[in-house]
Amino acid sequence: MDILILSGRGAGGVRPLAELVTQLGARPVLLSESPDDPNRDACGLHLVVDWDTAVLDDVESTLSAAGVTPAAVVNMVESLVPWQVAVSKHYGLPGAAEGRAILGDKAKVRALLRELGRSTVHAVAGRAGSLDTSGVTAFPVIVKPSRKSGASRMVLRADDPAQLRERVAALAAAEGDDFDVIVEEYLDGVEFSVDGPVVDGRFVGLFAVEKPDHDEERHHDSGLLVAPPQTPHVRPAVATLVDIIGTLCGAVDLSGLWLHVEGRALADGRVEVLEVNARPGGRLYRAAILRSCGVDPFWETLMMALDRSYTVDCADVRQSEQLYGMRPFDLHETGTVVDSSTVDEWLGIEGVVLGYVQPGFEVTTLHRENIYAEALITAPTLAELRRIAGLVEKTFHVQVA
Repeated sequence: MDILILSGRGAGGVRPLAELVTQLGARPVLLSESPDDPNRDACGLHLVVDWDTAVLDDVESTLSAAGVTPAAVVNMVESLVPWQVAVSKHYGLPGAAEGRAILGDKAKVRALLRELGRSTVHAVAGRAGSLDTSGVTAFPVIVKPSRKSGASRMVLRADDPAQLRERVAALAAAEGDDFDVIVEEYLDGVEFSVDGPVVDGRFVGLFAVEKPDHDEERHHDSGLLVAPPQTPHVRPAVATLVDIIGTLCGAVDLSGLWLHVEGRALADGRVEVLEVNARPGGRLYRAAILRSCGVDPFWETLMMALDRSYTVDCADVRQSEQLYGMRPFDLHETGTVVDSSTVDEWLGIEGVVLGYVQPGFEVTTLHRENIYAEALITAPTLAELRRIAGLVEKTFHVQVA
């Protein structure tokens, strides 16, 4: 039995997914655009697909030539959601619902949320080379890709009309005039995320994370991420966000997938959706969810991809009040990592339960998150969590050449 894993730009999640597929007695087949994909050795077969130029017939021909008939399609990359839907539909597999394809386009999601009365964020979307921004009158705004996104790629802030035109022009120059972009109101609030499955058309939010140290200049995850949220007005915002996504799921007939939803809790009480990702949270989210909720989001994602009748049993699942913190380290210079801290250094600190570094990690652009290393910590109080995070930060060192 062959299970396709779609990937791009060396995205994470491939290796643990491949391990789970192998445990099932199936063969993980990686489809990605790079012949030297760093995850190819983790899979039973690697096939190269140029996602930017290929059409469905190309993918079908590639699979057929390799003797592959997929039993499931799994994807952890936002920009490949339309491909996941198309391939699943072609082979009659779970995951072919058109509602899932909508999640791959931020402009469509925002428009639908406004239509449903679940968002007040003003947005303008279109192609970078011809986007009319004259209707944008309130600043600051965020300019970002509408479809080809992921890891906070090319997320830019504009504080006035002239800067907005510059940002859009920069995206057109970098990605081409046909590159789809969206311009949205900047939301000055606390960012947070909620992970969970969609069960019978209802979003079940299981794991919430607050991002009190979010990098508002680069719009990247930064500092300490805290689970469950501790800021008083963020905790009730989690339930509101879950309700908003429930409305969205009902409107587009979504089911049988895991979502990683990002939102903001504003001081005036508003709660707005930032992004809806048709995948589990990345990096150490899986490990944190396993510890806090007792559920493996990757396993559940795989099961839902294999069987459209499979339902995640959430009846007795609750996020623990035990505090967990994720401390990612985002590199700020291009080049290749030649030396750094080791995980063993962190594990010697009481309260650090897990971590990773990525030897040979290469940074080719600063217009996306480049999370090289991360530690998962736990403590009885937020103050203690921050103290331990501080010790991790003191031991962290990296050399890029």
